[in-house]
Amino acid sequence: MDYSIGAAIGAGLIATAIMTALLYMGRAMMPKQMTMDILYMLGSMMTPSKMPAYAIGAMVHVGMGIVWAIIHTAIYNAFGLESALAAWGILFGAVHWVAVGMGMGMVGMMHPLMKKGELADPGMFVKNSPMMTRVGFFMLHLQFGLIVGVFYSVFT
Repeated sequence: MDYSIGAAIGAGLIATAIMTALLYMGRAMMPKQMTMDILYMLGSMMTPSKMPAYAIGAMVHVGMGIVWAIIHTAIYNAFGLESALAAWGILFGAVHWVAVGMGMGMVGMMHPLMKKGELADPGMFVKNSPMMTRVGFFMLHLQFGLIVGVFYSVFT
């Protein structure tokens, strides 16, 4: 199978949209257990104003989702993986979770509102959050990989 950057971008957009929707559905259903507000956390690194922060955070999150999808699908191509991409996607979603989980440990050192104590520092692998947030963080990254694998297969 020839590599398709367009299919990778499309798969990344869909996976990120579903991942984000599921995150905010979880927050709506269990606000005390699902505390991660990723769009505000990302956007408020640049502005503390709520609406612009959410817009900026959404753009950053979509951009990161596309980059991760390109990485996932480039690995499929590099290793000649042409079947069972949904299963491979789950595996790559776990690797994605490890990388992002470690990155979350650095957010508190860089985020201006976290430095001031105005926003909770999630910590590495969101360890400073309730258990359901930690489980959701893991499951959403597996789901992201699964969806990238499925849609990349569909689009190529």
